[in-house]
Amino acid sequence: MITAVPCNSNSSRSCPAFVAIWALLAIFIAAPRLFADEPYARSRDYDLQHSKISMRFDLQQKKVLGEVIHSLSILRDGTSKIVFDSAGLTIQKVTVNKSGAKFETAAEKLIVPLAAAAKAGDKFEITIRYEGKPAKGMYFILPDKDYPDRPSQIWTQGESEDTHYYLPTYDYPNDRLTTETFLTVPASWITVSNGKLMSISDAGKGLKTWYWKESVPSSTYLITVVAGEFDELKDSWHGIPLTYYAPKGRGDRLPINYGRTPAMMELFSKKFGEYPWEKYAQAMVDDFVAGGMENSSATTNNSSSLTHPKLAPEYATGEDDLISHELGHQWFGDLVTTKDWGNVWLNEGFATFTETMWTEAHYGKDQADNQRWTNRREWFQSSNLWNKPLVRHDFDDSSEFDENSYNKGGWILYMLRHQIGDEAFYAGIKHYLEVNRGKNVVSADLAKAIEESSHANVDQFFSQWVYGAGAPKFDLSYTYDGEKHQVTLAVKQTQKIEGHVGLFRVPVEVEITTTSGPKLYNITVSKDKQAFWLPADSAPLMVLFDKGGHILKSAEFHKEKKEWLYQMKNAADLADRADAAVALGKMKNDEEVVAALGEALRGDKAWGVRAAAADALGQLDGASASKLLLAGVDSHDVPWVRTRVVNALGNIKADPAITVKLNAIAKQDDSYRARGAALQALGRLKGADALATLEAAVASDSPDGFLRNAALRAFGSLADDKAVPLLLQWSAAGKPIDSRTAAINSLGRLKKDDKDITKQIADCLVESHFSVRMAAIYALGARGDATAIPALEALLKIDDLSIEMVPMIRGQIARLKKPADGRPSGGHGYGDADEESSESAAGGPSATEQRLEKLERLLQEMSERLKSMEKRLPPPKE
Repeated sequence: MITAVPCNSNSSRSCPAFVAIWALLAIFIAAPRLFADEPYARSRDYDLQHSKISMRFDLQQKKVLGEVIHSLSILRDGTSKIVFDSAGLTIQKVTVNKSGAKFETAAEKLIVPLAAAAKAGDKFEITIRYEGKPAKGMYFILPDKDYPDRPSQIWTQGESEDTHYYLPTYDYPNDRLTTETFLTVPASWITVSNGKLMSISDAGKGLKTWYWKESVPSSTYLITVVAGEFDELKDSWHGIPLTYYAPKGRGDRLPINYGRTPAMMELFSKKFGEYPWEKYAQAMVDDFVAGGMENSSATTNNSSSLTHPKLAPEYATGEDDLISHELGHQWFGDLVTTKDWGNVWLNEGFATFTETMWTEAHYGKDQADNQRWTNRREWFQSSNLWNKPLVRHDFDDSSEFDENSYNKGGWILYMLRHQIGDEAFYAGIKHYLEVNRGKNVVSADLAKAIEESSHANVDQFFSQWVYGAGAPKFDLSYTYDGEKHQVTLAVKQTQKIEGHVGLFRVPVEVEITTTSGPKLYNITVSKDKQAFWLPADSAPLMVLFDKGGHILKSAEFHKEKKEWLYQMKNAADLADRADAAVALGKMKNDEEVVAALGEALRGDKAWGVRAAAADALGQLDGASASKLLLAGVDSHDVPWVRTRVVNALGNIKADPAITVKLNAIAKQDDSYRARGAALQALGRLKGADALATLEAAVASDSPDGFLRNAALRAFGSLADDKAVPLLLQWSAAGKPIDSRTAAINSLGRLKKDDKDITKQIADCLVESHFSVRMAAIYALGARGDATAIPALEALLKIDDLSIEMVPMIRGQIARLKKPADGRPSGGHGYGDADEESSESAAGGPSATEQRLEKLERLLQEMSERLKSMEKRLPPPKE
């Protein structure tokens, strides 16, 4: 009998890695992450102009005690009642223009009848006194018996429509208001809210009242309250106050992670126009249900972004993706806000674009190109996004907050920038922000602004990329006619034409390199099959279609090996050299290819290409590849490259030298990331001493338990049931959350026939901590044990679920009911059922297990990006 995993509703500080894990999982399993209540903008009876909000808190009962005074103006003649959104709140008293008023509550609404029908333009001041224990929207993170030392915190998360769970209000983005916020809290606490801090006053009984005033209108989902025990760091930029907050005791992590904020503000203000708010605060909170949230003037980020100072230098761009993304929202999403959730790419696509814009400006072109190249490949792996247009309103059973809105949206803006040129693009974006300042917008507003500024017609561009779906898939080949000195380039579009996916019309740059040098030609592809005749003075050494990779596309270019070799060595742009490395990685049993990849690993100027070469060598396997990777480990001291080389070593089996090297790295290396990758690789290789090595790593000391957590994750790949007792130990409440989630994840893959383990993992479904619940959900899916279905179905009925949990739970239930291999309780639960395959007759790993191992490798090698993907894992929603 195995002792139950003691999971409960209490949890520890937010983990530094698992927000990233689940963001990545969402991409790889194609699971939607957020449901908004209403895809189309509401019709309005009134304009909410100002809210004066006062709040106190009963910490013992986790209750908000509030009063709000709404100032509003009627929009329609004959309006006889005012309807606010309100869920789970006890309304104690309502007054209209300071006179007592009747009211009723129903279906998440507070209805206030007016004494007489109002006319358009009539003004009303409505005061609402209320209290409640919010099921979502506001969260109380407090010490408890399992985690007695964690700092006390209260924070809110309003997007998409959760503000009304703690504040009766109009809760949809198509209205804007100014606010005053009064927060009465323990005297030792710090608070953060929208706008300028006006005063802090004594409220008696050991309390203080903080008064915040936001004079620039924004939507109610951007209202924020953060209060608790925090360390504060103050800065300024051109006279605008900048403040940073970390949970008490972690203030030393602020400078190394957030110190580049002023430089970001400088860049964005030059490109987009002056920063629009009175201040900029960034509060990092524990147990946040998202990665980050762009509340106007006051972003809230997950404390996982406070990477340990010993680990932070090991990430190429640090936390900059997240920080730049949320800062970019202060213009795109806050100053100018989507009118409805169907156009949310105008918020998220722009914020994703600002990430790469900052990367290019601060870290250089190669880093930005690598980011785009990786994003493109990831988007094409998300097959469930293919037939969905960027603007859509049919997301009842899926998410508009998906990698279309983020990743594809950012790519589309980059393509537009490349197509019309930097000067015209940024002039158009500035114009878009100026004419729509303080307004709600749809995609047509952006197209109109671009055309007004640049006089370039972008109708066709928007038609296929914004209102259409998919992307071009090209089949490419060419021949050379020596007599005519001419290249014939054959181009086919092979994407399936159906639904919103059509043929694409795209301008393409083709570079032909001969012995006399490169020449660039501009063509336009618009048909399913086309041929282009391009001059060349001699037989090409290299032909590049879409030189530099400026189009969101996939391409199958039929080239000989010698051209791929030439391209990897000589192409000017990272994307073309990395594409060549990927193509060469598919050519097995070729020593010339292995040698060329080894040369790229040693000497390419861009680390992204060196990493791609390492990946390719890992795929090729064999003694020669093994030798080059072993040499590569010793020659690369940049942690993000060294980690990729170590990961690649974990793909090469039957070489004892690799196991020896990985053991040495795992035990002692200057890079914690490389050591973590070595532990994961040892788990995949399943060596004789791997169990002991992983157990030793669990017992070792490292910043934030980095090595311990890598080892706990590696037990899943190792698939040795002897690890179960240790995993049960680290799954227990009271252990660090990131360790618990790692252990639960691995438990899901061990002793799959043990019903007790299934039950113990199911007990964790009621855990209040976001990442523990997520780990339990996926671990149950991975087990393939249908006895978990009732527990998952019961979880769906809980009203405080994180938004992304709902579709993911349903996905796991579907897999358990209809496993991939057709058996009643087979399957492993991480991938879509129709994409899974059972284990081969030879006992090889299933497709799901291979994908799991890939996830584990990517966690190590791409952590700097994953922490910001889904910049905001969205808030809870029923």
